[in-house]
Amino acid sequence: MPKFIGFDPKVILFLKDIKRNNNKLWFDAHYDFYQQEILERSRDLVEDLGEQLEKIAPDINIVPKVNGSIYRFSRDARFSQDKTPYKTHLSYLFWQGTLKRTQCPAFYLSIRPEYIQLGVGINHFTPEYLQAWREQCAHKDQGKKIRRIINTLEQSGISFYGEQLKRMPRGYSVDLLNSDLIRYKGLKCWYQIPLPDEVYSHDFIFLCQHHYQQLLPLFEWMVSILSRFSIEEDTHFI
Repeated sequence: MPKFIGFDPKVILFLKDIKRNNNKLWFDAHYDFYQQEILERSRDLVEDLGEQLEKIAPDINIVPKVNGSIYRFSRDARFSQDKTPYKTHLSYLFWQGTLKRTQCPAFYLSIRPEYIQLGVGINHFTPEYLQAWREQCAHKDQGKKIRRIINTLEQSGISFYGEQLKRMPRGYSVDLLNSDLIRYKGLKCWYQIPLPDEVYSHDFIFLCQHHYQQLLPLFEWMVSILSRFSIEEDTHFI
């Protein structure tokens, strides 16, 4: 039986309000609302959406808790010029692999008052993954495959993001088919959609699943790269 019934409209108001009141005093006064209407429903969202994702990605990791599939709402401001203590959006991820969750290919979801983002990717490649990524992008057959995937997603309105080298890495030519992809040090892409009415009902699960299905070819290609190096030897990344 489905658990996620949608977010209460007051959740979106909460996200708007915390932009103007991003401080501990305000958050503490609304802590019970956060726990009941945001965190509890987020757990339900993760369980129901994870169940649908398992149908297309059977080995996906689904962890319905904070620092699992639910990102912390508090910000790590130690290395940021922005010292506000809390985020102004809700974020989730479902990842595949045994490395640290942010170093594995993952499905992402972000909910903001203005829009939602549904995407896949990895923020920062590990050294082993980076090497395998470049090799596969430059491979005669695999390179053509990933180019087709990227072109199809671009035509559907997807935007790609990630830190890139200004120059080609040593050993790779600028004349390669995927010279742009080879320069990436991490890659994410997503659909950005105006906040849909479905966010207030269980139908939101199926809206997310529809877009993840379109992103699946890139997710699967990124997962396949994990087999190009020994994950068991990368325990220092866990």
